[in-house]
Amino acid sequence: MRLRTIILFVLPVAILGLYPRVAEQGYLTYTLIVILAYSIIGFYYNVLLGNVGIPFLGPMVPYAVGGYTAGYLSLNGYNPLIGIVVGSFFAAGSGFAFSLLSNRVRGLYMALYSLVITLFFHQLIVRSDIPAIFHIFVGAIGQNNIPDITLGGFRWRLGDGVAYYYLGILLFVGSAIFLKILLDSRFGVAFKAVRDAEVYAASLGIGIFRVKVIAFLVSSFFIGLAGGFLTIFYQAIGPDILDTSNMLLFFSMVVFGGLGTFFGPVVGAFILVPLNNYLTPYGAWRLFAWGLAILFVVLVAPEGAVGKAERLLRGRSIRGLIDSARAWTRTASGTSTS
Repeated sequence: MRLRTIILFVLPVAILGLYPRVAEQGYLTYTLIVILAYSIIGFYYNVLLGNVGIPFLGPMVPYAVGGYTAGYLSLNGYNPLIGIVVGSFFAAGSGFAFSLLSNRVRGLYMALYSLVITLFFHQLIVRSDIPAIFHIFVGAIGQNNIPDITLGGFRWRLGDGVAYYYLGILLFVGSAIFLKILLDSRFGVAFKAVRDAEVYAASLGIGIFRVKVIAFLVSSFFIGLAGGFLTIFYQAIGPDILDTSNMLLFFSMVVFGGLGTFFGPVVGAFILVPLNNYLTPYGAWRLFAWGLAILFVVLVAPEGAVGKAERLLRGRSIRGLIDSARAWTRTASGTSTS
């Protein structure tokens, strides 16, 4: 297990950490920063979709809440790092609001409910006729010229954003470790119990509503953390962040990598984020590409890329054990005969 952890997590992170020292920075650095942030989103969106089994289609709401909060505080003179942290807690509050009806709204109705709330929030923040709302969200224009992080007189945007890159690695590693601890704890067991047999889990004394609230709170906190981080990095955020195409990207990352797998969202982010950047100029074709990606996964590998790989490796190891057992049986039979 230790060797597998080193190969699958520690070694890639070490390579990412060494990248700025051995390669030229630029567009690739920008892409890797986005991949790291989207991997965090995928980690915790997968908690809702794959680990608890809640068909939630509103991950952009906590992202937007975290981003807008970080941007608003930064524009009003607060340290952007403080804005990111405060925005994460506000995002967790939005997740709590979603969770209030999670015990009554299930399945397709939960998907529709979360999608409708996302569309409503989008329409709300573009309003320019409500001064209080416009003051925070700045209508359809969005927040722009958000101050950069400055520590010791050094602006992080200088130097091709390498400081943001290392902060992204730090947030990615921290969120992954926290998620691993969470899933290995009794809460992770409760998540899977609610997903696989909610009624039976309730009969065992597991608080279904409490489990869902915790899942929404934790997931929304980290999604908002990624949203605040990217908002400060971009130095802007607008209502287009709530577009359905972004939700499809996050959904595709989780499904493509593998629902309920730990590394699946990371694999999905590393494959689909560069593809999304390439397809962005093509408009509607990007949505078509996500539809094809989801259809391909459903037909060819319903368990996702990582799930498929794990099944193949498990099958090979099982076949190896069977072959070894057969060989040992033949050897034993030959020995007893002689």
